[in-house]
Amino acid sequence: MAQEAAKEGAALSLEGVSTRKGHRHAFVHERVLEFIVRDTEQQGSSCFSKRALAEALGCDVKTLDRAITRLKREGVVETVPRFDANGGQLPNAYRAKLS
Repeated sequence: MAQEAAKEGAALSLEGVSTRKGHRHAFVHERVLEFIVRDTEQQGSSCFSKRALAEALGCDVKTLDRAITRLKREGVVETVPRFDANGGQLPNAYRAKLS
């Protein structure tokens, strides 16, 4: 649990997440999916605050929220609620549905 708290407080790494797709800029939902897939493959899930990831991506929190909603609606990402030992809600965990 301490590692997760430390990770959430640290700056998020977008290493390996594309900024371009061919000759165009990558859409936010494409970058978020790459980020979640990378973390799912490495750690089993991705835990982040929306504010921290939006800041790292250089977009608004509402834009990030729309991107996550789109990915969930398309069935490529699932959300797992998380709680601390006292029952307080923590930022959700996100997992890519890998085939």
